[in-house]
Amino acid sequence: MAIAVFAMLSLSAYQVMNGVQRSDQQSRDHNARLQEIQRAMVMMDNDFRQIVARKVRNQGEAPTDKLLLSSEYLLDSSSKGIMFTRTGWQNPQQMFPRGENVRVGYRIIEDTLERVWFRYPDTVVGTEPLTRPILADVTELSFRFYSKKKWLETWNQDAALPEGIMVKMTLEDFGEIERVYMLPISALSADNQGGN
Repeated sequence: MAIAVFAMLSLSAYQVMNGVQRSDQQSRDHNARLQEIQRAMVMMDNDFRQIVARKVRNQGEAPTDKLLLSSEYLLDSSSKGIMFTRTGWQNPQQMFPRGENVRVGYRIIEDTLERVWFRYPDTVVGTEPLTRPILADVTELSFRFYSKKKWLETWNQDAALPEGIMVKMTLEDFGEIERVYMLPISALSADNQGGN
């Protein structure tokens, strides 16, 4: 009888311990995922908040009037993609042979959000972008653009940037995440063009 009671107590203790361990692992996984999302958001914040109106040459062609590109399958994305120029890329004391502007974009490849960028805003023929995966399990990416007190689904205006950009991502585990970036007034004019 005592052996049976001891066995029951041991089984109960094991089940409680196993449940605690599973719960602890789930909590760790959840926290790690949240940290991944936060890191991706910080990177996107840094890019979108420093958009600058600068015309660029693509593959050595004449400068384009499109300061911001966004469309389905842009950059070979399986969802929507976006491409723009940002400033503030640190180059202390001009140590590197480049300026402080950089051409960046975002896309989804195989359910992974990737950051795409070029070392120089004006690219020559054959220039391939550099890529960095920043967040897994992202199934959809979309954008809306704020201009003249209304939100637009597309942005096709020449030599102009929207006043704001809404970024929406759909994650397999957390569903939809939205972020809104209001662009500084200084970034909206195409006259504000720096060098590389």
